Amino acid sequence: MEIINKIKKYGLKEGIRYVLREVFHIDYCKAHYLRLNIDIEKTSELLHDFDLPVKELSYEDFLKGDRTVFKGEKLEIYHRRCQDPTYKAYGIIENGELIYSTWISYHRMGMSVERKAMFLLPNEGYLEDSYCAPSARGRGLHSKMNNFRIKKIYESGRNRVIAIVIDGNVPAMKVQLKSGFEELGTFWQGYFLGIKINTLDKKRFDDK
Repeated sequence: MEIINKIKKYGLKEGIRYVLREVFHIDYCKAHYLRLNIDIEKTSELLHDFDLPVKELSYEDFLKGDRTVFKGEKLEIYHRRCQDPTYKAYGIIENGELIYSTWISYHRMGMSVERKAMFLLPNEGYLEDSYCAPSARGRGLHSKMNNFRIKKIYESGRNRVIAIVIDGNVPAMKVQLKSGFEELGTFWQGYFLGIKINTLDKKRFDDK
């Protein structure tokens, strides 16, 4: 019955994915590998009217967010990151509520499915884990905060930014392309019979 309901709600393709995931423990997705060589003049131009009250976030700030989102394992990961100097979190708090948060990593790439650690080059920063509260959507925060992070990476002495976009996430891809990213290729990540699969060969993209 659950399978039939999924097919009715999401269509045959997603219904099949549901069966593969729940019955056979097979799940996968294609991801796009994007890179930006920072042009600080362009980034500064995109930020010319930036007036958001952004602050560097502490772990306590995440406790001001939606507790249905910031909970359990996610909070544990964020707690560890807040104690790690190679991670920086930035966000916006309005009326005592965390309405936006986003991360920069300066050492390793966080992946939704990690088969082995992926480390950044010394001149790279990595964009990950952006959250926008439903009440704050439609204000262009993703685009503005994307360029804010690019500038922060440049100010750290790095000149290259890496981002991963899951296939089908059209808004995220538009934001990155607007910021000047180029797509270098795609890879697959997921699970097969419970075994982690990630085909990303970062060195191949580093050499491009």
